[in-house]
Amino acid sequence: MVMSKIGKKVAQKITSQLDNLEAAMFGGKLEKAELIAYTKPDLATVHKKVVFWVNPETIQTTKETQLKEEPAAAGVTEKKYSLTYPVCLTIPDIWFDCYDTRESVRKKYINSLESMLDYIPKTHHLPVCVFNWGQFTQGADVITKYKFYITKCDVTYTLFLPDGTPVRAKVKLSLEQILPKPEEMKNNPKESPDHAKLYTVKKGDTLQGIAQAEYEDPGEWRRIAKTNGIDDPLDLRPGMKLLVPPILK
Repeated sequence: MVMSKIGKKVAQKITSQLDNLEAAMFGGKLEKAELIAYTKPDLATVHKKVVFWVNPETIQTTKETQLKEEPAAAGVTEKKYSLTYPVCLTIPDIWFDCYDTRESVRKKYINSLESMLDYIPKTHHLPVCVFNWGQFTQGADVITKYKFYITKCDVTYTLFLPDGTPVRAKVKLSLEQILPKPEEMKNNPKESPDHAKLYTVKKGDTLQGIAQAEYEDPGEWRRIAKTNGIDDPLDLRPGMKLLVPPILK
């Protein structure tokens, strides 16, 4: 037991020294990357928080624009701007390790990460995540737009204790940006609720959220459910087509 405690303190001291050395080599203060999940897009209430065991080595960002072809003179077509898709963020090879403490890496880190992909019944939302890492986050053009849904979490367990306890894991996270309302409406112009429209369900959508966007009243979700023969309001799948009925005046 004494040796175990001593070994743990030595490992912590070595890790701290390596962190300080890395900071000194590259300049500035060492910042730990973290992922914070909030219950709502207003970021008022923290749902979960995970501080990375080691900082990412690589981060991939993807920003894509859609162009559409329109007729032009002399029977030719020309490409014109249609919309800009949300930023997608991919963080591969995130390592978490609990070998020194003999704790379950799943209980200490992975369960919290995976819970960020679970629907929160009380809020009718997926958790809204913010990725913070010093100047990487500060360097974003508009930090207030840097809110994401986690769309995928791949976990590979790479080390186990003799009793099967997982103590080391490699994670790959995929995140998709949540656009502010003005930009979302610009990309997806909303038709008047006086006319029926077809809506394509996206990941994280709820009937209450769709009703809020279309009617400005989340209580109207039953109107959409009844029109589309939906018995379970949680049974929405990305790609589903929903007929949003008009509100007759």
